Amino acid sequence: MRRETGGRGRWAAWLSMATLVLGAAACGGEAPTPTPEEPGGPSGPMVPAPKPETPESLPPEQVPEDPTPPEQPPEQTTPPAPEPWSYQLGGPQDDTGWDVAVDGAGHVLWVWASTLREDEDRDPVEGQQRVLTLSRYTAEGEPEWTREFPRARISEPRVGASGDGAVYLMGNAFLYPVDLGLGAAEDGFLVRFSSAGEPEWQRRVGQKVHGLTVGAAGEVLVSGEEWTEDAHVPLLTVYEADGRVRWTRTLDGAAEGSEFRAVALTPQGRMVLTGTIEGVLELDDQRFGTEGTRSLAVIAFEPDGTLAWGHVLSGVDGRVTDITARADGSVAAAGESQGAMSWDGTTLPDGGPFLLTMDAQGSGWLRRPGCDALGLVPSLSVGGSGQVMVACGSRLTSFASDGTLQGERVLNPESCEGGACTLTSTAMTAGAGGSWLVTGYQRDGVTTHDWNQEAFLRLLVP
Repeated sequence: MRRETGGRGRWAAWLSMATLVLGAAACGGEAPTPTPEEPGGPSGPMVPAPKPETPESLPPEQVPEDPTPPEQPPEQTTPPAPEPWSYQLGGPQDDTGWDVAVDGAGHVLWVWASTLREDEDRDPVEGQQRVLTLSRYTAEGEPEWTREFPRARISEPRVGASGDGAVYLMGNAFLYPVDLGLGAAEDGFLVRFSSAGEPEWQRRVGQKVHGLTVGAAGEVLVSGEEWTEDAHVPLLTVYEADGRVRWTRTLDGAAEGSEFRAVALTPQGRMVLTGTIEGVLELDDQRFGTEGTRSLAVIAFEPDGTLAWGHVLSGVDGRVTDITARADGSVAAAGESQGAMSWDGTTLPDGGPFLLTMDAQGSGWLRRPGCDALGLVPSLSVGGSGQVMVACGSRLTSFASDGTLQGERVLNPESCEGGACTLTSTAMTAGAGGSWLVTGYQRDGVTTHDWNQEAFLRLLVP
């Protein structure tokens, strides 16, 4: 049983004020016309110069008129502003929106999962099912295609899209293999689909996968881990659009407890990996971290896999949950710290969500975005003007490219039938025309022991 609510609709505007600046025009006057000099003067009458001899029979030269009208400059048209739309999907089971992406033509890719009620507070219900759903929509929110994978037990599903419309689905088949159209997918997997939703190839990445990002040309960057008898070894792999491995790096020197998850691709082609280091990590003869402490780390690699640069926030215990690249090659990262943290002259005195930017020289800024509670997963995206948006719980906080706070808005529940609803975001990305796409889940009837959870996807406009 599946229930669908929502659809295309309007949203409230930002809780901030806009300023209108008017210019002024200046005006001038005419210059006086000089008076022509009279013939003659103190030196005697003016003698006219002889005229050149010209055959009187020749008529004056005529310039033919050009019948072609002058070419007009092309009219500048402004793309129409996007209209907000939303979907809320689910059934009697728990449904969660996991990730959202936009391809080069503006099509929206959404992955969401249905899982059985298996918590201690609620009883199983009739009709509940376990399904992974991958869908594509137009930029205007019209459904294009949907692929359902029943009985798929998958954790951490992620979706990405390339410039040519190819779709990449990543996840972990952690108990048994799943069939996504190309046979058994095991452990941490990556599957490429065509723009029409047809599976083209799949790869096993590692024992588990965590982060996914896709470049415009179809190159795919995936983070994950392999398990040995002694450790969970972080890894970073780059795939070409045809599924070939460009390179893989395993961080064999990472101590047990180190975690690397979120990844980003910069416009300059560098691959960025973020996470937490336990103790010291050595990469290409460079040391990152401090003995006996945990540190947040941002490490960038060149297109060939060699180390480009890296910086750590020593002694900061926490997690980086999302990262994205900016136009100048720097990155913006969001996460949650367990205590105070400092970066480039700014200190957040207590634990909680954070947003920081970082470049190769170790410069940037640190801010605290709004959030409903501790323990949620902050996500972020960067708009075309460099604006950084962070989603945490039901709250979205906007910062200018220099870190100036621009405003905050709250996502309110829709179709709240139980009278007490909560909304939690899990992922977001930038859309066309300054819009933002946000996914997550809404819980209905949270004051009872029989609450229901549904997945949502919304396009928000400024």
